[in-house]
Amino acid sequence: MVGPPVNPFAAALLRQREQGLFRSLSPAFESPSKWVLREGVECLNCASNNYLDLAGHPQLRKRALEALEEAGTGSGGSRLLGGNLRWHEKLERAVEQYRLQDGPGKALLFNSGFQANVTLIPALGDALGGVFADKLAHASVAEGLKLSRAAFHRFRHNDLSHLEDLLRRHQPGQGGLVVTETLFSMDGDFAPLLELAALQKRHGFWLLLDEAHSVGCSPGFEARSWPGLPERVILMGTFGKALGGFGAYAAASAEIIEYLVNFGRGFIFTTSLPPAVLGSNLGALEALQDAEEAWRPQHLKDLSLFARNTLRARGFDLGACESHILPVRLGNPQRAASVSALLFKEGVHAPAIRPPTVPEGTSRLRLNLTAAFTEEDVLRLADALERAVLISDNE
Repeated sequence: MVGPPVNPFAAALLRQREQGLFRSLSPAFESPSKWVLREGVECLNCASNNYLDLAGHPQLRKRALEALEEAGTGSGGSRLLGGNLRWHEKLERAVEQYRLQDGPGKALLFNSGFQANVTLIPALGDALGGVFADKLAHASVAEGLKLSRAAFHRFRHNDLSHLEDLLRRHQPGQGGLVVTETLFSMDGDFAPLLELAALQKRHGFWLLLDEAHSVGCSPGFEARSWPGLPERVILMGTFGKALGGFGAYAAASAEIIEYLVNFGRGFIFTTSLPPAVLGSNLGALEALQDAEEAWRPQHLKDLSLFARNTLRARGFDLGACESHILPVRLGNPQRAASVSALLFKEGVHAPAIRPPTVPEGTSRLRLNLTAAFTEEDVLRLADALERAVLISDNE
């Protein structure tokens, strides 16, 4: 006699708990700045990607309210079927000015960075005959690869010798698409952009750069001055991190943008961004070009160097980190979860990052700095981290 079917969901959740990988939503947070209220406790927020502390900025609020008053709360449909508002086009022109410096090329909005990548990679990769992606690229890249009908290959993280070997053996006649992040979200290190440009010149591939974590806050690591941009380079950036809003964009040649409007399924078959979000994003680009706000990326850069030096001097393993994203590697997921819980008792919010988000054996705390932080905050964080690790390792 056949018994009742096994419940695969309960079994999967049990395995997550046993392996120290179980995730759950925490009670609601409050405040977009460096302090958050979590379970009634005010914590230094080291998990925010509001890198330039623009969320809540007066210019973003002003533009959001202006768009809301003019166009209402919803866009009314996909952009091809009545949801193409004046605010969409205003924001795209602003992206072109900011990212392409009014040079050749166009911009196209997406509803999120995840949606952008799972749209761009299949649409472009299928046309170009294949995809080559950095192994540590964001999960949205991995999902985009699954959706593509083209062959794909993963090259070792930032290993351009490995990439070139794969290109020699597998590059399709159409050139293929190489995908990487400019700033890697879990390791805080940058892609070797100049070397990639030289490799592109030799092999003629097309290049998709995911700038989600670098745009606006990493001077010198944005690709707008590259030779060949935008002919064979596609930029994907987001508004939901340093720019303090929500949504994403692609910036590329006019031909590529027209192609995406016609063949990018994630763009074609979704309701477009609402007016208030568009207004907020426009306000962020305006704020970034205000001379009075120039201190934000420079302060973040200087503070990040201070924080990296401070944590490394105290013996913490940050890997190849060279940015405002500080991965404190702790090894196994149980240790990472324990240190995270102890930090909460110290008034620091720093969630554990565990597989499959990061490779096995590299569970960590990802400490995100923002322009709201001070050197005193960094020192407080370092002291709390030392205590938490010591207690955890002696329990």
